[in-house]
Amino acid sequence: MNPVKAIDAAFLQLESAATPMHVGALFVLEPRTAQEARTFFRRFKQEIGRSLGRSEIFTRRVATLPFGLANPIWVTTAHVDLDHHVRRTVLPEPGTQRQLEECVADLHTPRMDPLRPLWELHVIEGLQAGRLALYVKTHHAGLDGASAQLFLMSFVDAGRPAAAGARGKAPAPPPAEEPTTRELLAAGLRHQAGQFVQLPALARRLGGSAIASARDVRSALASLTSGGPPTPRTPLNVAISGERSFASIACDLALVKAIARAHDATVNDVIMATCAGAVRRWLVRHDALPEQPLKAAVPVSTRAAGNTDHRIQVSFMSVSLHTDIGSAHARLAAIHRSALAAKHTAAKVNSMLPEDLPSLGLPWLLRGLAGVMNRPEVIDRLPLPTNIIISNVAGPSVPLFVAGARAVTYSPVSIPYHGCALNITVYSYDGKLFFGLTAARNALPDLSDLGDGVRTEIDLLSKPPRKGGARKPR
Repeated sequence: MNPVKAIDAAFLQLESAATPMHVGALFVLEPRTAQEARTFFRRFKQEIGRSLGRSEIFTRRVATLPFGLANPIWVTTAHVDLDHHVRRTVLPEPGTQRQLEECVADLHTPRMDPLRPLWELHVIEGLQAGRLALYVKTHHAGLDGASAQLFLMSFVDAGRPAAAGARGKAPAPPPAEEPTTRELLAAGLRHQAGQFVQLPALARRLGGSAIASARDVRSALASLTSGGPPTPRTPLNVAISGERSFASIACDLALVKAIARAHDATVNDVIMATCAGAVRRWLVRHDALPEQPLKAAVPVSTRAAGNTDHRIQVSFMSVSLHTDIGSAHARLAAIHRSALAAKHTAAKVNSMLPEDLPSLGLPWLLRGLAGVMNRPEVIDRLPLPTNIIISNVAGPSVPLFVAGARAVTYSPVSIPYHGCALNITVYSYDGKLFFGLTAARNALPDLSDLGDGVRTEIDLLSKPPRKGGARKPR
């Protein structure tokens, strides 16, 4: 039994029907033969059954403490129902990309069963040109971008498809744990006692006293959002429903790297500038572009090299998207400067924050907060910390193979939340960048305009800037 750490537990406790906290990935697969396509689901399901011991994600579930006194415990389940976790969907003809994205949006909508291990694998058949798709759905609690890659490697092959038996015999799943209520309570209280014991040392490390440390943390956190004008409110910043919309866009990674070199920027800067330009175009089209620049929350990995723990290890930085600048090139330069400053502030915050804290009573507080956040009148009055979430995750640089079929795309599917109805996550994979646009359907029922905007912005940034480029609000 392992306690769920503070950040991971928050993703469990802030979950509601409108805000499920799972993430996903969409792979479009090319089977080598028609026979391989026909037998794919059966072979893939068998492979998953043989792989349950390769990752703890397959067999761990959440065990809640009695009365929700503190954060829950990860325990190993005695039974994994493959019929529940590995499923098949068939698209109606003609099996277009748009139909696939709508199918993924529908699969991404419902919450996962909290009494089971928090993962699902959906094989989608009926795509054009004999292709298949695999939608991987896992809860964000216990997984960030890096640990999700580790989970993925437990059932895919990298570089080339493995020959029969080449992967070797998988380790046996860990022994099942069926703790009694008393055992769960004892484990939770032991963990809480350990966290309370560490508080004095934590306070000394952060500045000599708990009060001074809290003041430093508040100051650093405030600096994440206090720089520049306040965060404006847009049609993207509303209370959301549980239904999702989804779109994916691909571009060459080499082209994005060339843009970054030409502007003395980073690939992440170019991604943020591309997203900023696409959102700006959408807001202009809807006559809703504010004079103040939009802000993005950008996750930053804090995972040390070689760390393979299946838990969230990220902090966030707040970056101005400079949507008040009309020129794509000038906007990229401004975002580069803002990102440099934001990284410095995020590093300071990260150095102060512990990985875990006592959580007695915290589940009640967070569940109550989740209920309050479901009310539109509350979201409309709260100050906005951010307008959009933009995340960039480094994926495999070589092709992946799933049950022998090559993955030609690897598109992320992520989490919108109340007040932030759009999440853009980007994966690099096999020489390409895949933009996954996930939104609340009540705010963004159709993401095609935003997808077109991503393509347009990359095209603009790849060309030399026009002389006298405008810097106008609209």
